[in-house]
Amino acid sequence: MFKNILKLFTLVAACSTVVNAAATLDYTKEGVLRKEDKCDINFVNFGIEADISGLKVKKENNSDGSFNLSIAELKNGNVGLRSNESGYTFDENKETKDYVKITQSGNDLKDFEVKPASKGKFSLVVKNLKSCDGLSIKQTFKDDALMNTYLYYSNVTPEDINHPFNIVEFGPSSNDVPYDTLSWNMNTGLDAVREKCRIFIDFRETNNVGGFHWVWYVSTDTINADKCDNPTFYNIAKKSYASMEVMDELFGDHYNGYVIKREGKENGHMDGILVDQKYLIEIYQNGCDEQNKDQVICTISSNKKLTYKEFTEEFVKNCSSVIENPEEEVKWSVDENGVTAKFDTYSLNITNYNRGALPKNENESVSYKEFKAANSSGIARFNVCTKCGDGSYIGEKCKCEPCPENCTKCTDGKTCTECATGSELVDGKCKIITTTTTTTTTAVEETETIGNTIVTVKTDNEEETEEVKDSEETSGINDSDVEPDDVSDAPTVVEDEKESEIEEVDAEAATNDEVSDEEGETEAIATAGDDDETDDEEEEEGETDHTSKKSTKIVVVKKPKTVKKCAVKEYL
Repeated sequence: MFKNILKLFTLVAACSTVVNAAATLDYTKEGVLRKEDKCDINFVNFGIEADISGLKVKKENNSDGSFNLSIAELKNGNVGLRSNESGYTFDENKETKDYVKITQSGNDLKDFEVKPASKGKFSLVVKNLKSCDGLSIKQTFKDDALMNTYLYYSNVTPEDINHPFNIVEFGPSSNDVPYDTLSWNMNTGLDAVREKCRIFIDFRETNNVGGFHWVWYVSTDTINADKCDNPTFYNIAKKSYASMEVMDELFGDHYNGYVIKREGKENGHMDGILVDQKYLIEIYQNGCDEQNKDQVICTISSNKKLTYKEFTEEFVKNCSSVIENPEEEVKWSVDENGVTAKFDTYSLNITNYNRGALPKNENESVSYKEFKAANSSGIARFNVCTKCGDGSYIGEKCKCEPCPENCTKCTDGKTCTECATGSELVDGKCKIITTTTTTTTTAVEETETIGNTIVTVKTDNEEETEEVKDSEETSGINDSDVEPDDVSDAPTVVEDEKESEIEEVDAEAATNDEVSDEEGETEAIATAGDDDETDDEEEEEGETDHTSKKSTKIVVVKKPKTVKKCAVKEYL
């Protein structure tokens, strides 16, 4: 009996194998058409070969004459489409159905179920079908795939593309730092290469680097039923990249990607070669915190080795990321330490990196590291360091940017370390210093009575003071706000015994001048004697030159009038 059971099991297994073997595949512009048991199904973006022919397809009849179609072991390309580090998430239990599109003869079918399976696969049940005619099942993708870009230094498309290569064979730097990371639209990209070249995505095994995901390849080695060459494939595929700006800036039209893939890395890859160019110079940048020192900032490609003069000309043309104004006049110099370019406000120092060498004088050419392959690129790598002049700093994209206003030196666009004349450094900022002058005016009046003659002398003393205090602010104090001191306007009488020659003064004129100058203020004036006595004294004075005379001197001292203004340091 045991032998009969074993025989039956073997027969079933053989029949199952025959069923799978009976499925044939046609690679069309619409997808991979799987033909089996009068139920032809078109599959799009589920892989090629055994990924489609090996699917478990089963019909389950319903009582109304319709049937349910069960399909197992479909590969879920959305699982781990992007690495965990990119923030990508995908819930197999809830989201898979959202990215499966089923049509029949152009009409959308919504009556189906999706059931997650193990190891990144899922099962599908399409319900209430009358036939399989025109049935198409397509997998779409939740997000773009991230692609790191590299250059294959041998500079010839490999014969066998769809497998891993050693990173040392690729640039830049052989250090796994890409020229750029691009976003490739899986939906439009796969549609385009399938419709133009009948090239399909080839799913392989799974991998856990950067999160669980499928390893896959898209290249001229994946079916390519229309025999597209590599430039044709690349020109079609690159249209689905979000931006090719960096790659175009680095290589122009000379770069040709020959494969788009996701292997055992956090991101996918696009590997390529140079077309019609034999020599390549890679420029890296030092002295800039924002720039990875292993990141290429520009390249110079050519069909021959560059002379010193050609190198300086091509550097200005190709390395716009470090040249502020390509039209600005530059002074070049070269010696054993490297090549220097001096501009008005900054300078560039170019030195050797780890492959090739710069010229040591104006008569030498660039030296390249060359590979054995006949079509191999000659490679040279150089560093460039930017030195900014006073009043500027290394800013975005490692270019010199102006310091804030009134800064002569700064570390960034907000922090000054040295200020221009007339400014003061306060908390990393340069503040303009403004002084205010305080003027104090003191009025002193002296009135002297000589006989019947009154002489008034008025003196105004002004004193200007410049004063700066850090903590003072502008004050609103007025003269009227100051409480007056107790000062009497009564004259102070000073008696003075003088022996001198006294000139005759018109008392009336002196008196009138005094009244007009005082502006309404009350004066106390003391006079000595009457008119007769004054006349007698004047006659006596005229007769005797050395007669002693007593005089009265009246001094009126007014309270000093001070205009009070606080000295203010204003920060503009």
